[in-house]
Amino acid sequence: MTNKPSLQLPNDFEQYRTIIEETMQPVIEINTTECKTSLYESKFEGNPYFPLTMKYPTNNEGQPLKLLAQINFADVPKHLPHFPIEGILQFYIDGYDDVLGMDFDNGQNPAGFRVIFHEQIIQDESQLMQDFSFVKLQGEELYFPVEKEMALSFEESFEPLMIDDFRSNEVYAAIQQQVEEDVELEDKFYETFSGTGHKMGGYPFFTQEDPRAYGDYTDSTILLLQIDSIGNDIMWGDCGVGNFFITEADLQRKDFSNVLYNWDCH
Repeated sequence: MTNKPSLQLPNDFEQYRTIIEETMQPVIEINTTECKTSLYESKFEGNPYFPLTMKYPTNNEGQPLKLLAQINFADVPKHLPHFPIEGILQFYIDGYDDVLGMDFDNGQNPAGFRVIFHEQIIQDESQLMQDFSFVKLQGEELYFPVEKEMALSFEESFEPLMIDDFRSNEVYAAIQQQVEEDVELEDKFYETFSGTGHKMGGYPFFTQEDPRAYGDYTDSTILLLQIDSIGNDIMWGDCGVGNFFITEADLQRKDFSNVLYNWDCH
């Protein structure tokens, strides 16, 4: 892991530098390029790496889930604690469902989404599924936040606690008290600590509220993946954001069966 860089802060927040810098966490920022990808590459949308011996994930009605994202850790800088250093991690969601497979009452209910980790990668493509035309049923339009296939590239960085994270109310209490008295300063605060963008690790962004603030999700502190509404080809509802969270213990075990899935929009 690289050393933490000095944090660039607006002058108004210099007096809080110590509080803010203590929250710094490693993050992998994700950039996209619209193009066709191989079965093995990291991507948003497109065709997944999928061994013929495995059962393809489906919803409760037996309809196939669709690949939202695939991360090949061979391409990712070794920067995030406890994340795999090899293997392929995949995120599937239900494109036949107008809420994209999210369960509002139980964000860990995998009926409408699945996170699958392939630890051993088969190099022989003849042993992999090649035809995914069954995912889009004829005459049925899929709801889907990512409209075009995109290859991913990764950049390592660090970021401070973001304002939407449920832990910020306590950590940033003194700062929030000050900025609430100054509209211009408040805008700058929310802009500086927004947490937007595609990423793994670091801290999340929400357009509504952090689902981990209530319920049984407070242990799901690690942001496994965030996909934001960026550009013309990624759109969660009305300019929203999608996030996946995991507990540190599950991540260390490479157990992706209790991931918390959330998306929201304005």
